[in-house]
Amino acid sequence: MVAELSAAQRERYSENGYVIVPGLIDGAELAEWRGALAAAAAEHAAKAGYHNQEGGDYYRNVFLQLVNLWTTSAAMRRLVLDARLGRLAAEFAGVTELRLYHDHAMIKQPWANPTNWHVDGSGCPFFARNANVLWLPLDDATVRNGCLYFLPGTHRTSRFEVDAALDKASIGGLLAAYPEWRGIEPEAAEVKAGDGVFFSAMVAHAAGPNMTIHPRRAAALVYLPRGATYNGIPHVLPQAVTARLRTGDPLVDDRHLPVVYRRRRRDQGPRSETGTAPHPGSHSEVLGVTGVTL
Repeated sequence: MVAELSAAQRERYSENGYVIVPGLIDGAELAEWRGALAAAAAEHAAKAGYHNQEGGDYYRNVFLQLVNLWTTSAAMRRLVLDARLGRLAAEFAGVTELRLYHDHAMIKQPWANPTNWHVDGSGCPFFARNANVLWLPLDDATVRNGCLYFLPGTHRTSRFEVDAALDKASIGGLLAAYPEWRGIEPEAAEVKAGDGVFFSAMVAHAAGPNMTIHPRRAAALVYLPRGATYNGIPHVLPQAVTARLRTGDPLVDDRHLPVVYRRRRRDQGPRSETGTAPHPGSHSEVLGVTGVTL
């Protein structure tokens, strides 16, 4: 697994709102991810079908989706809560601590619909401009089978209150709220299986249709930065969590929102949690996740 980020990768993320990290996980780790996701998805399908999120006919044909497999699969839990991945995401977010908001298995079946332009952060139960996502392709993702597309730089001007309709055939619908984005040339993020795509939760992104006879599998890890507070939007938070939350409450719940990464400095205090990336060094400690049971 890639352990360190380059200055160029950090700069590209800051400038464009996303970056591709080639070969993020190695061949053995990729095989483990594929096996764990397949087993967890099959177990869920046998009980309740592939989808565990609401959506109309159009959205249900965008991809097969399963959220929070880490709560039902020990193998997925170990992979999703990997502190090494959390450390890289925390560096992009500029924080010393990250929690997992949710995992998201997305399988674009043959002839699947495109995914409309959208901004993830507008629908989350917290408003944090430094929140981010790791998108991990388990198959090569190309323009033919539904790779991601980004509107680079839009993480600077996107707004929390603007949401996009993902459940209808309107791939460019989001641009009605952002006419200034119409002149931005989209960038296709074609990647190999095992590469990592880290992106800001505030950058506009989409995905094409799958025009092949093979499924395109991917897992997304949506991270919650330290200091985030509840905004009143439940989204996919468990009811056990939202029942006790009021708007403005800190999102701190070790059972449902486990700490994936925490960095401790022995030589100086942590930097501000506002988006300035801490510099990696020897005076740090990566902590795994404890106290979470399935």
